[in-house]
Amino acid sequence: MKRFLQLALVVFLLTGFSGQGTVRMSFFKVSEEGGDLVISWQTEEELDVREYELQRMTRFTNGQFVKVEALAPHGPDKAYLFTDEQIFKSSSERVDYRLEVIYTDGVRQQLAREQVNYTSTAIRRTWGSIKAMFQ
Repeated sequence: MKRFLQLALVVFLLTGFSGQGTVRMSFFKVSEEGGDLVISWQTEEELDVREYELQRMTRFTNGQFVKVEALAPHGPDKAYLFTDEQIFKSSSERVDYRLEVIYTDGVRQQLAREQVNYTSTAIRRTWGSIKAMFQ
């Protein structure tokens, strides 16, 4: 009986008492919609999540990711959406987004990263105006 309790304790410690939560992603994507960048993701599993932190890196952040938004968990199988309206509106630009999870015990884990090339709407509007003048 004592051996059984020791074995049960070991199994419990290895499977359910690690102290760190779990996140299993369905998808993570960055798309351009109406001149803004929309970041979306969905999870299949969320366990002990305190918050998600969305970060961005551009040429203006000196190679460092900066926090864009913190989002509270709302459960698996529901999409998370964030529209980045603060992206620096310059000419063609590479933008990197990274998603991290912060668990209830304070442990951070990178979940996803995606890079996009972005052309601001101001540049497109200007080019469109120039083309229209010569048609």
